[in-house]
Amino acid sequence: MTQMLNYAISSYRRTSVALSPLAAVVRLLDEAIRSIRKAVQAIGEKRHEESYVAITKASTILRGLIHNLKFERGEDLCEDLMRTYNRNIVALHTSYGRPDAPQRYQRIIEGLTELRDAWASVAGMKSAAEMVRAPDKPNTAR
Repeated sequence: MTQMLNYAISSYRRTSVALSPLAAVVRLLDEAIRSIRKAVQAIGEKRHEESYVAITKASTILRGLIHNLKFERGEDLCEDLMRTYNRNIVALHTSYGRPDAPQRYQRIIEGLTELRDAWASVAGMKSAAEMVRAPDKPNTAR
C-alpha cells in the first residue's frame, strides 16, 4: 500500500472513532468534494501541480472508503459503492489535463454530493445545500 492510501485509511479510522460510521463517511465525502473544488480553482489559476495534488487527495479518500467497506454486512450495497467509488477515481484521473476538466469535475462533484446527501439523510445530518444556507449550526451525528 502506498503512503497516501495508508493516510486515507488511518484518517477514516480516526474520524470514525469520534463519529458514527455514517457521519464519518459524510465528512470524508465532504473532504473529497472540497478537494475537487480546490482542483477546479487551481486549474482556473493555472496552478497545475496544486490541481493534481487536490485530485490525488480526493481519489485517495475514495480509495480509503473502498478499503473500509464491510462486505459481510451487505455485499450488494458494498459492490455498488465500490463500483461507484472506482468509477469516480478513474473519472478524476482521466479528466486531469483535459480542456474540459473543470466541467467534468463539476459533474463528479454533483454525483458525490448526491451520494453524500443520501448518507447524510440516513445519518440524520444536513444536506450539502442546507449546510450552505445554515453553516453556523454544527452538523454532527453520533
